Amino acid sequence: MNARYDQLSPVPPLTSATKAIIITCVVTFFVDFFLTSLGVRPGGLELTDILGLVPARIVNDLWLWQFVTYIFMHGSPLHLLLNMLILWFFGSEIENRMGKKNFLIYFFVCGIGGGIFNFLVNASFLDVSRLQNPIIGASGAIFGILAAYGIFFGERFMLVFFIFPMKAKYFVLIMAAIELITGVQARAQDNVAHFAHLGGMGIGALYIYFRSSGPEEAKVDKTRKNLKESV
Repeated sequence: MNARYDQLSPVPPLTSATKAIIITCVVTFFVDFFLTSLGVRPGGLELTDILGLVPARIVNDLWLWQFVTYIFMHGSPLHLLLNMLILWFFGSEIENRMGKKNFLIYFFVCGIGGGIFNFLVNASFLDVSRLQNPIIGASGAIFGILAAYGIFFGERFMLVFFIFPMKAKYFVLIMAAIELITGVQARAQDNVAHFAHLGGMGIGALYIYFRSSGPEEAKVDKTRKNLKESV
């Protein structure tokens, strides 16, 4: 059985684009922390209210940049740590698979798409012009990376909680199901943007599907096949 327990060994290298994203998130977290600690409020607002995804700001003030900047904001050291560890362990392999440029495009497609999807779900049930609670974190993009891992490396075995062996594709499906159930139960926007996670996964899967159907990817796959046959 060609099982590889990726949560334990080997530890993936920290690739360049993944490292850049992690550094950006860490720096942004500490800038936010120090500004808040010093009582500095640019324009009378917390940095989270400016860079986080605040539905009311999107609707009333057209602060559309928040669909990008919310990705780099995190609410606590644990939130930051968990997201960055997952990004390192899974993102580095996806970056190696896609290449630096395509990985960065994919990361932002999933992150921005997840934010838009969460916004639209909330707009379907709530008056988003009154929603002041900011959505923050790279989780939407990271769930997109998990989706890519399930697609590219679905047959690999992982040790869930370092105990239970499970194929990556099943792990990703279980994560999606958990987010769907908790998102439906929460209904309104809560402290966890479940539909941003689902949006990141779904949009990421669609992106990979349509990109893999293109002529460029087909050419790459043919080259890989020829290399394998030559070996």
